[in-house]
Amino acid sequence: MKKTIDKILEMLIESNDYLSGEIIGNQLGISRIAVNKQIKKLISNGVNIEISRKGYKFVESDILTPQTLSKKLQSKGIDIPVFVEEVTSTNTEAKRLYPELNKDFLFVAPRQSSGKGRLDRVFVSGLGGVYMTLCYKPKKMFVTDSLKIVLMTGLAVAKVLKKYTDNVAIKWPNDVFVNGKKICGILLESVVTENVTEAIFLGIGVNITNEIPDELKSKVTSLKLENIPTLSRDVYISEILQLLYQMFEDYQKFGFAPFLNDYCDLSMSINHNVVVNVNGNKKCGVGVGLSEEGYLLLENNGEIEKIILGDIEV
Repeated sequence: MKKTIDKILEMLIESNDYLSGEIIGNQLGISRIAVNKQIKKLISNGVNIEISRKGYKFVESDILTPQTLSKKLQSKGIDIPVFVEEVTSTNTEAKRLYPELNKDFLFVAPRQSSGKGRLDRVFVSGLGGVYMTLCYKPKKMFVTDSLKIVLMTGLAVAKVLKKYTDNVAIKWPNDVFVNGKKICGILLESVVTENVTEAIFLGIGVNITNEIPDELKSKVTSLKLENIPTLSRDVYISEILQLLYQMFEDYQKFGFAPFLNDYCDLSMSINHNVVVNVNGNKKCGVGVGLSEEGYLLLENNGEIEKIILGDIEV
């Protein structure tokens, strides 16, 4: 059952205009004084609410709430998300909830206390970023599809950011960079039964207005630091999800081929000299393309090697 404070915020968002304390109170069966008390709590939590003689009005802001996000996603035909204020890791919690929900859902948190990336690396996840995990149940997908899903997810994020800045690139397989610095990390985990992928958990973290520790600023950035429009996080989330679902639908019909050119055009690893760390062994060469499995094709002295898993040094 929704709390009174959540009901008030929902009413204000849906109204898109001023609502008097009397109207809110009558609908919820509480006094105007109680309404005012809850409004003050919302404001203290960072929700932008205008107060005038007409009453109270919600003003669009970068506050990420279940109400604002659900409204954006529902308008695009995407399921209402699971939302918590803080979590250790959205992937960890999404995997925990999956057996109970057993459907597509989006798990979102304004901050993570123990965000993680590939190989259990730490992903800094302070307030102001986008931290979400999409639990997606594909119609028919195999373990061999996983890398291509990761590539498509990086491409979706890059395409959304490309609308607001030209200096976007993807480092194979899925890190997204702006002006040569990492701005997004992606982690895919799966539930697999007999080589068939039952569900995938796509963890996506994008730095929007969050602060970056000084020791990381030479390699990591945010939209705010790069003076790129810092729209409400629910806008970025809904745009990424809408594009990603469209790409998944196209992938089920046509495979990865329709995305290959777009990925290569945005790649900082293809048609460039790269150094790839493969289990501690550094391989140098030119990234000349992707294989049909999504592996990086590395050319060195006329020979081409498929890199299945590795880290490209920047």
